[in-house]
Amino acid sequence: MGGFLRRYPMPLAFLVLFAATGFVQLALLTGPARESLIAWASTNLDNLSWNPVGTLVTSAFVAEGESAAQVVQLGVMALGLFPLARRFGNLRAVLIVVSAHVAGTLVSEGLTAVRLAFGSVSASVREISDVGPSYVLAAALLATILFGPGRVARILAAASLAALSPYLFEGLTSLDVAAVGHVVAMGTGVGLGGLMALRDRRTRFALPALAQIGPGPAMSATSAAYARRRRAVRREALPVAA
Repeated sequence: MGGFLRRYPMPLAFLVLFAATGFVQLALLTGPARESLIAWASTNLDNLSWNPVGTLVTSAFVAEGESAAQVVQLGVMALGLFPLARRFGNLRAVLIVVSAHVAGTLVSEGLTAVRLAFGSVSASVREISDVGPSYVLAAALLATILFGPGRVARILAAASLAALSPYLFEGLTSLDVAAVGHVVAMGTGVGLGGLMALRDRRTRFALPALAQIGPGPAMSATSAAYARRRRAVRREALPVAA
């Protein structure tokens, strides 16, 4: 158990915080208090104008659904976050989902602000309720489908994303805030995941090639790094004494 905790601190921390917040909302807060928390945490134009950091952080851990819906969200997030951490490591997995959440929020709300300025939507959009981990969830699932560490993880993520798609993209043609945010978050997750996967691939093939063919443009024959690598290769080639 201790090894599992050390290996996956990011997904475990996210799920525990989300579950704890849900417990507080459903078991400890009254109806009006819960509504006040949701209103405070919502990533709408009014809140982002005076408390952008607090709103962006808190909104990912506050949900509007009842206990059954939150349990489903926990399970689906696990199907995306654990494979993502296994594939890219915890720090890079954090970078992917945080970037997806922030980008999804800022782009969708920025588009709403533009539409409001042109009179395409009413002023009530400034105070909409917009909380939940769905940007994180959508980005993690799609990144797992494309770059996941195994077939089973990819299949489970694909099934989850397919089941959630009607909800995630509802209202996209009318530029609904949540739907636009989901698309942007997924695109951000795919973009960052693709760059990381490409970097991993290049790194995986770089050192063996350098060991076999000698210095190249990335490592001069006079550099200390190349000298250390060459000494290591020579030691590996020395015969073992009887």
